[in-house]
Amino acid sequence: MTFKLGDFFPRKAINEAFLSLEDPRWDELEGGYRRTLYNPAQSLKKLEKAQNIQEVDSIYKELWNELHHQGDVGIASYYALPHLVRIAKQTQLVDFNVLGMVSTIEIQRHKNNPKLPSKLLPNYEEAISELYNLAQVALKQNNNLDCIITALAAISLAKGHRNLADAISKFDSEYEIEAFLKNY
Repeated sequence: MTFKLGDFFPRKAINEAFLSLEDPRWDELEGGYRRTLYNPAQSLKKLEKAQNIQEVDSIYKELWNELHHQGDVGIASYYALPHLVRIAKQTQLVDFNVLGMVSTIEIQRHKNNPKLPSKLLPNYEEAISELYNLAQVALKQNNNLDCIITALAAISLAKGHRNLADAISKFDSEYEIEAFLKNY
């Protein structure tokens, strides 16, 4: 049996309105794997400097893996979310990755996951409201099914319809859409 120091000495909860990418407290946050720390700051810095969608896609592979795992998200996921939106807004490199990642974090936040730190809530909610504009940017740049589905889910979240966003995000292929249509 393996024990971690954190099992005996719980970490102090972080409750800040925002964490800069230079803040050392990122090292204290759990990502999508339960009881596993993940610091996304370096990946977020790389994302800020990305020049094209191919670079963005490469960075998101790590972020998808670490900030979300089988329905689990962590405090690092919540603090990363406003950065993800800010970076996408600044760079205008918007595709299904940012829309899907942010939507997934917000949808999963309401399901058996840690509570959002109260001081983060205003910045977090502001980032969610920006999804509407990011979805418009994404739809101008791309019309593949992944982009359209994540854009519709993101718009639903921005307008306060989390359950609709969750339902839309389940349609991740033409097969899923056809199966749904056959039943309804």
